[in-house]
Amino acid sequence: MKILLTVLACILIAVAGALAFIYSGIYDVSASEPDNAIVAWALHNISDRSVDARLAGIIVPPGLDEPQVIEAGAHLFVQNCIVCHGGPGLKPTDIALGLNPKPPNLFRAGRTAWTEEMFRFIKHGVKMTAMPGFGRTHTDEQVWALTAFLRKAPGMSPADFAAQTTGIAAPTPGDAKPAGG
Repeated sequence: MKILLTVLACILIAVAGALAFIYSGIYDVSASEPDNAIVAWALHNISDRSVDARLAGIIVPPGLDEPQVIEAGAHLFVQNCIVCHGGPGLKPTDIALGLNPKPPNLFRAGRTAWTEEMFRFIKHGVKMTAMPGFGRTHTDEQVWALTAFLRKAPGMSPADFAAQTTGIAAPTPGDAKPAGG
């Protein structure tokens, strides 16, 4: 009985401490300050494990390498993603520079991501980041098209990016400017 009371007391103290921390306002949630290393580590690991646990039911459809699917994905990227993720040869936008955590560079050479993982990120978004879920506003077919484009993104040159996205009007003209101009 004494052990049970000790365990219960420890749980109550931990809960009281957590509530005191939450209501104290001590932790700075502003985007202009990076997360402390322990919080960043915890959030990153929670995110990785959460996504990994939910990939099993995703079935990659055939045809993601078809040029028209990739082109449709490029259109969606310019319309929805370029403002945060940028592209090869583009300066980061003011919005991208103000985000914390910083959006990943989807065009970095050597970057690898599972197709299923990209689909899940795009469809459902990521809490506590600026990554919205597009599942409520876009069909699965559109999300797969964007995934198809992003499968081609790692190592894409500025010229290839320009060729893929030329003539696509971004919703916020002038936000994404070529580097150096």
